[in-house]
Amino acid sequence: MKQKNIDLLVDEAIKYLKKQSYSKISLYHYSRIWRKLLKYAHEKQTKYYSMEFGLEFFYHLTGLDATVKPNKRDLHKLRPLKVLNDLTHGNEIKRKYVFKKPVIPESFVEVLEQYRKYLLQKSQKERTIETKLSRIRIFLNYLERHSVQLLDVEFKTIANFYQFLSTEYATNGRSNIQFTLRDFLVFAERINVVKEGTSKLITTIYSNKHERLPSTYSVEEINKILSVIDRSTKYGKRDYTILLFAIQLGMRSSDICNLKLNGIHLEERRVTFRQEKTGITENLPITELMVYALGDYLKNSRPITESALLFVHMNANPNRGYTVTALYAIINKYMKKAEINITGKRHGIHAMRHSLSSNLIKSGTSLPVISGILGHSSTEITTRYLWMDTEQLRKLSLEVPYEE
Repeated sequence: MKQKNIDLLVDEAIKYLKKQSYSKISLYHYSRIWRKLLKYAHEKQTKYYSMEFGLEFFYHLTGLDATVKPNKRDLHKLRPLKVLNDLTHGNEIKRKYVFKKPVIPESFVEVLEQYRKYLLQKSQKERTIETKLSRIRIFLNYLERHSVQLLDVEFKTIANFYQFLSTEYATNGRSNIQFTLRDFLVFAERINVVKEGTSKLITTIYSNKHERLPSTYSVEEINKILSVIDRSTKYGKRDYTILLFAIQLGMRSSDICNLKLNGIHLEERRVTFRQEKTGITENLPITELMVYALGDYLKNSRPITESALLFVHMNANPNRGYTVTALYAIINKYMKKAEINITGKRHGIHAMRHSLSSNLIKSGTSLPVISGILGHSSTEITTRYLWMDTEQLRKLSLEVPYEE
């Protein structure tokens, strides 16, 4: 099967709908779902589209469990994903789709539920658990199609499954499934549903961590993005402050959305927050520029509200915070206005995090220091940025000049 880059696939889908004279309302609905899909794909570092990934995103978007049948409203969110699947396989785009929830072979339902409970006991997040379960379903459905029970799994079974994966998934997708499968088989050995030593059938897992290199932007491009923000308006003050957290501190979208007022210490020039991804509490210094921007936002832009969040909506509901999708829209608005070339590159908040780390490395900052700034669990994660083919930078991203 020929794989298609997810960004290019969405562009192709939009052109197709326009060619078929879909209404403006329909185009808006499809594009809205696809924008959220692209944001999710960028966060997951998924380059190619598959219906399995589409369903993973669907359950993430709707908050549904795979065993629950979606209502009519949720089904409307599924159709754009099936359109992408048809385009991927060169199939005719249907006007109506019937939802078919992922089938879990009856003989494997119990062990899959036990694995879910095992992951919960390890304090893994629900979203992580659902992702892992979706990967194991791929393996269990494969066993069902070939009439193989877990106790009968042998080297040949694994080898043939690997061959199947090579025709359906990109390198990173295959390795993710293999890592999860090995963990599942270790668990399955403990509860005696597979033969002892089955997990050892999965030895070295080849994953090209550099297959999807992070996208970075130069200091000049980042300054250009900041320069087009109209800071005379309350919305501009908010957007400018949000982007500084991403550009100067390399914070993730989710962490920016969850920032609390009591975590901002202007006099001490630091910000304290708990990383959603790792659960680690960070205490980072903020620059003079950020102190000015925060003061301006708090005094002249942030609405009066009882919310504990730093960034809240400025119109209908000031008690409501922002979503990662909203932040994605904010940065893309200014990248477009600044005429930044994003061809073939990711262009969300996370790209600013990549830019910061890459720029710090180019400037000679040590990996342990960068890992500390970004909250990486190890320097091994940070070393992937050493492979970036970016221009030599003259300054750190932290040194973004303040314009009066």
